[in-house]
Amino acid sequence: MFPRVPLHRPLGKGAICMEGLRVLRAFTIVELLVALAIVAVLAGLALAALPSIQQRAERADALAKIRTMGSAVLRYPADHAGRLPPLWPGQVLEFQEGRGKRIVTECADYLGLSGAEGTFLVETLMPRAYARAMKDPAQMRVYVMNASIPNGTDDPLEPFGAVGNNDSLTLAALAGITGTWMMQNADQQQPNVAAAPWKANAPPEPPLGDVRAVFRFDGSAGLIKIDEP
Repeated sequence: MFPRVPLHRPLGKGAICMEGLRVLRAFTIVELLVALAIVAVLAGLALAALPSIQQRAERADALAKIRTMGSAVLRYPADHAGRLPPLWPGQVLEFQEGRGKRIVTECADYLGLSGAEGTFLVETLMPRAYARAMKDPAQMRVYVMNASIPNGTDDPLEPFGAVGNNDSLTLAALAGITGTWMMQNADQQQPNVAAAPWKANAPPEPPLGDVRAVFRFDGSAGLIKIDEP
């Protein structure tokens, strides 16, 4: 009887087994061109989406900033006999020690600026869309306040007392019209800005596109179409 011979001899050290190896081949020119075309299409779609993504981000940022500013204004009356802060119609975000009628100075305690000194731009409260809208952000009117609210009489309400240097009103005096806007992002197309002497210090076009961020006396905030009141 002959001894059994294994079908596969053991491989010696360093030998290469061809079993299980995949056969590799180079890409053809056609396959490379197809791959490049797909990459180009995807890159084009991504680039086309960038402006929309940036706009949504800037609108969300502006909404968050105006909510912070408006909430500070509404917190002010609790410590000042119920009265709103005295504010100019057009608001900058430059803090200047001793300078009244600016939100960042009048409401410093409610904006995390308690004890601030000197003069500086409060960059943390500047909406990103506005920071790139003008060459001098320190002098840019970022917000317009609702300085005159019709109430069916010959004497409109002046919530912040800035017009005619009147005293600011109490929140109680605004009962029934709390849904009225308190402040909006400023630009030269905003009706209250268009006739203002400081119009040139506002962005010529609405930086947020066809909407503005708005804060109301009832504490609500939102984005409104430019043609809305």
